[in-house]
Amino acid sequence: MRAFRLPPIRRRAWYLAALGVLILAGLTAGLALGYPAAMPAVLALGGLAILVTLLIVVVLDRRVLRPLATVSRGAEILACSNPEHRLELRGRHWLERLPERVQELGAAISRSQAELGEAVAAWSARLEERKARLETVLREIREGVVVCDAEGRLLLYNDAARALLQGEPALGLGRRVGEVLNDAPLRHTLDLLRQRRAGAEAGGNDGADLVCASASGDRLLRCRVTLLAEDGPEAGGFVLTLEDVSTRTRALLRRERALRQEVEGLRDPLASLRAASENLAIARAEGLTADVERFGRVIDDESARLGERFARLCAETESVVTDNWRLEDVHAGDLLASVVQRQGEALPRVQAAADVWVRAEPYLVSQVLETLLLRLRTEHAVAALTVSGREEGSRVYLDMSWSGRPVPTARLAGWLDAPLEDVGGTVSAREVLERHDTTVWSFREPADEQRALLRLPLPAAPAKLEPGRPLPPRPEFYDFSLSERARPLGELAERPLAELDYVVFDTETTGLEPSHGDEIVAIGAVRVTAGRVIHGETFETLVNPGRGIPELATRVHGLTDADVADAPDIAEALRRFRAFVGDAVLVGHNVAFDMRFLKLKQRPTGVIFDNPVLDSLLLSILIHDHTPEHTLEAIAQRLGVSVGGRHTALGDALTTAEIFVRLLDLLPTQGIVTLRDAVGASERMVEYRRQQRAF
Repeated sequence: MRAFRLPPIRRRAWYLAALGVLILAGLTAGLALGYPAAMPAVLALGGLAILVTLLIVVVLDRRVLRPLATVSRGAEILACSNPEHRLELRGRHWLERLPERVQELGAAISRSQAELGEAVAAWSARLEERKARLETVLREIREGVVVCDAEGRLLLYNDAARALLQGEPALGLGRRVGEVLNDAPLRHTLDLLRQRRAGAEAGGNDGADLVCASASGDRLLRCRVTLLAEDGPEAGGFVLTLEDVSTRTRALLRRERALRQEVEGLRDPLASLRAASENLAIARAEGLTADVERFGRVIDDESARLGERFARLCAETESVVTDNWRLEDVHAGDLLASVVQRQGEALPRVQAAADVWVRAEPYLVSQVLETLLLRLRTEHAVAALTVSGREEGSRVYLDMSWSGRPVPTARLAGWLDAPLEDVGGTVSAREVLERHDTTVWSFREPADEQRALLRLPLPAAPAKLEPGRPLPPRPEFYDFSLSERARPLGELAERPLAELDYVVFDTETTGLEPSHGDEIVAIGAVRVTAGRVIHGETFETLVNPGRGIPELATRVHGLTDADVADAPDIAEALRRFRAFVGDAVLVGHNVAFDMRFLKLKQRPTGVIFDNPVLDSLLLSILIHDHTPEHTLEAIAQRLGVSVGGRHTALGDALTTAEIFVRLLDLLPTQGIVTLRDAVGASERMVEYRRQQRAF
C-alpha cells in the first residue's frame, strides 16, 4: 500500500516500469502468436526480459530513488525547519557524495542563520531596549491597559488588565475584545468616536468614558476608550484603560461607614459636656463661688465651639462622601445584563429592552436592580418580567413589568430600607436612590389592569462625546506585528494557514476507552498566533473524573485520586476550556483520541467543540513519508524541538505547539497553503491509514 504515498519521483519510475512490462508482455504475446513453433522460447525470453526489467527497477528504487526521496525530504527540513537535522538514510545507496553535500549545505545554512541572527540581534538591540522600557512602564501602570486593532483584536495588554480580567478565559492576543468585555456599549462608543473623527475638521479629542461589564458579568469596569492616530501603524485601532468599579465602590462605602461612625462618636462627649455646663449653671444659681462661674463660662463657650465644629465636620464629611460617588454614563442594558449574569436562575426570567444610557454610580445601581429583582422572585412570586427603558427629557424611566398584582407600598419600603448585602450592609437601596434624587414607584399599568410594574427614574446621560481639546499626535514607539496580518474576506477555509489562530491542546485520561467509562483528568493548551507559540497564554486544569484513577494510568501521567479530589468537574472544566478556545483551530497530536473524549461529553455538558481540527501526527506522516517514526519524541528530534513535561497535559501541548509551527513552514512545499488544503490532506491521510490497516 506504499504506492498510495510514494513520492512523485518513485511513483513516476514505477509507472514507467509498469508501462515497460506491459510493452514487453505485448511483444512477447505477439511473437508467440506469430511463431507458434517457437512459442516456448519466445515466452521464456519474454518472461526473462520482464523479470530483468523489474529487477532493474527494484534495484534502482532501493539504491537511487528511495534514498533520493529521503534526501529531498531531508533537504526540505534543513532549508525550512531544522538546519541541524541528520538525513535518515538506511542501507546502501548509489548517490555517492550527494547526501554528504546536502548535509554540508544544511551546516552552511545553520552557520548563515547564526550569523544572520547575530546581525539581527545587533540591529534589534535598540528596538528591544525600547520594548523593554514600554513593558516596564505598562507593568507599573496600575490601571489595566488593552490595545486593539481596528477589528477589535487584542494586540497588547498589561499585568493589571490580566488581573482585572482573570475570570475571562477568552483573554488572549488575537482574540476579540468582545469576548472579554460586553460588546454593545463598547461598539456604540467606538462608532460615535469614529463618526466624530470623520466629521471633525482637524484635531479633536478622540477619547470617551463608559462603564461596561466583563463578558462573564463578574465585574463592572470603568473604561476610557481612545482612538489611535490615523497616520500611525495601528490606524483605526484603539486603547482601553480599565478600572474595577465594584472594588472601588466597596472601598468607598467602607470609608463612608468609618467616617460616619467617627462623627457619630462625637455625640456622647458633646452631650456630657452640655450636661456639665448645665449643672454648673445650676450651681451658680445656688450661689456657688466665682471660680465655678468662671469655669462654667469656659465650659459653655467650649461646648458651643465644639458644637459648631461638629456641624461643620458633618457637612464636610457628607460633601466628601457625596463627591466621591462618581457618576458615570452607563448603558442600562449593560447594567441589567451584569445582574442577570451574576444571579442567573435566582432571578425571574428577564426579557430586556433597555437600550438607553443613564448617569449613575454603576455598581450601586446594579445592586439596587439586583435587590429588586431578587425580592420580586422570592417575596412576590414573580416568575417572569419585562424590563424596558425610555428617555423623557432629563430622565430615563426603567420599567419592570409583570402579570399580577403590584407590590404593596409597605413591602416596597421594606425592600428599599434593607441594607445592600453585597456592599457589606453599609448602605441601603433607598440611600443609593436618594443620592440619585430618585425613588421607586409601584402601581398597575394604566393600559393593562392585569399587569403591574415598578418604575425607577434615573438621570439621563448628557449628550455624549462633546468636542474637547485637540490631542498631540502619539509618537511611534512600538510595532505590533499582529495587526499586519491580512484578514481577507471569505470563508475560514480559504484563509492561509499562517494567518489563522490555533489552540494546541492535550488531555490526560483514566484510560484509552472513553466509550467504556474512561474520563479526562487534565486538560492543557496553549495559543499559537501569527506562526508563534504564545507561552504567556496557556490553559491548564485538573478535572475530577468522578471515578478512581487506575494505577496503570497514574504510572503514565502521575496523577492520583488525591490530586483531582478538589478539581472542577468535567462540565465546568470544558466550559472554561471552550471559552479559552473561542473560534481558533484546534490542534493536537493524534488528536482523534482527545476529540473522542470531548465529543462524548457534548450531550451531558452542553459544551460543543465544532472548531476545525488539525492533527500534527497526520501532517508529519504527510510531510515525512520517508520514515515510519512519527511519535511525539521522534518528530521533535527531527525538527529540533526540545521535549519537556512529557505526559503532562500542558507539557505535551507545548511540545506539540512547537512541532506544529515548524510543520507550518514545511506544508507549502507540499502545496498546502490554506486551511481547506490542510483539512483535505489530513482526510486523505486518514483514508490512507485505514487502507494500510486493511492490508
